[in-house]
Amino acid sequence: MTYKSRLTFITPAFLAGANQNTPEIRAASIRGQLRWWFRVLGGTLDQENQTFGNVHGGTVTSKVVVRVSEVLAKVEPSLSFSPMSDFGYIYYFAEASGKKEGIHRTMQGSYFAPGTQFTLTVLERAPLGQRERTLVSNAAQCLTRLGCLGLRSSRGCGAMTEEPLQDRADFAMWTRTLPRDIIIRCASDRVYKDWKSCQESLGGFLREFRKNHRLSGKTQSALGFSDGRARESSAMRLRPVQVKEGYIPVVIYTDAACTQSSLAALVSNLNFRV
Repeated sequence: MTYKSRLTFITPAFLAGANQNTPEIRAASIRGQLRWWFRVLGGTLDQENQTFGNVHGGTVTSKVVVRVSEVLAKVEPSLSFSPMSDFGYIYYFAEASGKKEGIHRTMQGSYFAPGTQFTLTVLERAPLGQRERTLVSNAAQCLTRLGCLGLRSSRGCGAMTEEPLQDRADFAMWTRTLPRDIIIRCASDRVYKDWKSCQESLGGFLREFRKNHRLSGKTQSALGFSDGRARESSAMRLRPVQVKEGYIPVVIYTDAACTQSSLAALVSNLNFRV
C-alpha cells in the first residue's frame, strides 16, 4: 500500500517541533491523526497497535511509515481579529496560549498560512492484513478531506485540500460511504467564496450551539472541556471544506471520539446536509 498526495493548507496551521516559534510539519503529528481516524473508521485497539506500533505492554514496531516532503511554505501578515467576533471565537485561544507560553504563534512567519503545500506519503513497511490495509488507506483519505493538523484542529485550523477538487455533489456522495456513526452535516446551507468567511460562520455556529445547549468550556461534554486536570478534546469537529463551488462549513461528529454523553442526536438534527 502506498498513499501519496500533494496537499495544500486552506486555513492557518499552527504546527511546530522543538522550537515552538518555528512552523514545522512533523510526521508524528500526522501519524497521530491517522490513528484517530483508524479508530473512528472501526479499527480495534489491537489492530491499531499492531498497525501503528505500541510501547505499552510490550514494544510493537509500526508497520506504517509516514513521510512529509516538498514543503512549500507560504507566509502572510499576522492574523488580526476581535476576540469577541465569531472568527476570534476560533482563533483567540491560539493567540492567548501563545502569549502565556512565550510562543508567538500569530506573529508573521510563526504559522503555515493558507496556500502552504506539502506532499504526504504513507507507506506499508511490513505486510498488513487486508482489513488493516483498507483502514489505513481510508484513514489517510479522511484526514486529507475531513481532518486537520495542529493547534485548534478540531475547530478547522490546519485544514487541507488536494487536487483535483471535488464538486459538492461528489463530496457528499463520498461522505455517504463512511460508517453511519460518523455524522456529517453543514453548519449552514451557504457556499462561501473564501476560507475566512466560512470558518467565521463555523465560529458563530459553535458559539450558538454551546449557548443553546448550555455547554461551557468547563462543562464535561462531547464538545470537549478543560477543568483543572480533567480535560478531553472535542468529539465535534468543525472544518471548512473546499469544493469546486467554494467553501462549505462542515460539522463532523462521532461517539467513537469521546467518553461523555452523546451529542449524536443533536448533530443529526442539524438542518443542512452536505
